Amino acid sequence: MLSKHRGLTFWYNTALITFAAIAIGLTWTVMNSGFTSSEAVKDTIEYAVTKSANSLQVIGKMTGSADVTNNKVLVTATPLSTTTNGIVKVGTDDIKVTYQLVKDGSHTITYDNIYVGSLPGSSYNSLHDALIAAKQAGLISIDPLVDSQKPDTTSAFMYWIVNQDFGENVTNNEIASLAIVYADKDRPSTGEYLRIRAMEPAGQLLDLERNIPNISSSILDLGGKIKEGT
Repeated sequence: MLSKHRGLTFWYNTALITFAAIAIGLTWTVMNSGFTSSEAVKDTIEYAVTKSANSLQVIGKMTGSADVTNNKVLVTATPLSTTTNGIVKVGTDDIKVTYQLVKDGSHTITYDNIYVGSLPGSSYNSLHDALIAAKQAGLISIDPLVDSQKPDTTSAFMYWIVNQDFGENVTNNEIASLAIVYADKDRPSTGEYLRIRAMEPAGQLLDLERNIPNISSSILDLGGKIKEGT
């Protein structure tokens, strides 16, 4: 009987380890692509989110869509979660997002606040869908993945990949994405330095730094140095 019990324990532990490995693998696969996720994968991502002491944490990679011909980044998306019991309010009165781009090693573009709001109440399977909804909601005027016109304003907004309570805050076990649509004059190019910070009145929530990689594909992996919130 003892031998049988040990055998069951072994297979139980093996099953748990296998599920954890699959969960982590799916998290990185979806977030590395940065643009799509199915409902089934969302559930696995929710289970696999890593907890930290920061108010907002990146749980995948910052990704982007680019215009290869003109060597420009059009839009980026960064998947985020909160701490174990954290709640982050993402209304326009609650946070601001600063933008800094160093071009040619000297000229710097800086904006104190590019945040225009969030898309609460729904979850989105792709950045493409979120951009359509953001335009319909009036958060952005140009969808860089669809429209031929070029945006004249750099705008950041939040949308949900996993929204458990359909509320307007990012809560525990939810996944939100910070999307940034870049104005034509503000679009990052290969080798330029990009810094994006999310702030609330009490302090800093998120700090992203990145040197733009070689733009050889319309889908960019912008993973790199990511500072933790303080």
